[in-house]
Amino acid sequence: MEEYNYLTKGYKVQIESGLDMKQGYELKDIDSKSTKDRTASLKVLYRVKGASKEISGYLVIYNKNGNAQEYICIPHPASSDDIMTKYWNQLYDGTADFSARLQLIMYMLTKQLVW
Repeated sequence: MEEYNYLTKGYKVQIESGLDMKQGYELKDIDSKSTKDRTASLKVLYRVKGASKEISGYLVIYNKNGNAQEYICIPHPASSDDIMTKYWNQLYDGTADFSARLQLIMYMLTKQLVW
């Protein structure tokens, strides 16, 4: 839950406040896609222990022009039911924008699949 909260809330505070990266973690840019009025970026959060790195989660930063950025954590599939429910609620929030948001996010993720 700590890593989920960091990706959905803490990272925004870090960026807006100019703070250093959370100790013991590394965030790496993977991809970014844009349409006329929407942008989605994908990042991966690594948990760093000595010389080893382990993927802790993925972060999608979504923005529709004129709206605040959304920080969506893609958790590990074996995450707790609480985390998976929070993730689902972020994806389908009931707004009119959810369909276009998911289209752009899925298009961006499709390029990252290994074939």
